[in-house]
Amino acid sequence: MGKKPSGSNDEEMIRATGDLIVTLGKDPSILEDIYSLMPNLGKFQSVYDRHRNVFNEVLGGNHAKEQELQTVRDEVNSQVGMLHGLAVLVADTDPSIALRLGVAQPPITKRTLTYYHLTSPDNFKLVYKDHLLIARANAVKGAKSYEVWFCEGDPLVESNWRHLTTTTRVNRIVLTGLTPVVYYFRIRAISAHGEGPWSNFISMMAI
Repeated sequence: MGKKPSGSNDEEMIRATGDLIVTLGKDPSILEDIYSLMPNLGKFQSVYDRHRNVFNEVLGGNHAKEQELQTVRDEVNSQVGMLHGLAVLVADTDPSIALRLGVAQPPITKRTLTYYHLTSPDNFKLVYKDHLLIARANAVKGAKSYEVWFCEGDPLVESNWRHLTTTTRVNRIVLTGLTPVVYYFRIRAISAHGEGPWSNFISMMAI
């Protein structure tokens, strides 16, 4: 005679799922609201166009648009982060989705799941101190190191960006080897399983 299952976990799951079905049945708009927040091509195109337009205005000297530029940066990061998060969630069912998106995706486990949710380093800043150009940002949970890249041309053209330095310290990164021109800089966190999203880029003249 087989061992009788305790059923405690199943009972809890069945009860919780039943409660969820009742809730959704009473208010179907909950699912509709969730679906409306999902990323799609139209949203990506819209936020891309807005980001490029506002950035060009700021680049042209309209500093009144700087706050709007930060807002649209956050929208871009939110949409991209949501899409990558969805790719991670469906990896067990269809791992090819992450690969087709260009998101390197080893098998997901509870132990490694946190590494797929690296955020972009907040509060990225550049300062001059003791004749040194120093970058700093807030640490990112799960990060093992950080990469700083720089750009001399149009920062919206990905091929213009080049790697500058990799460090394990994010609170003080000395940037060297630069000539006296205006550069754009950005930073991202790195874990054992891949790279996180880029921070906003900022400009500074090297001296």
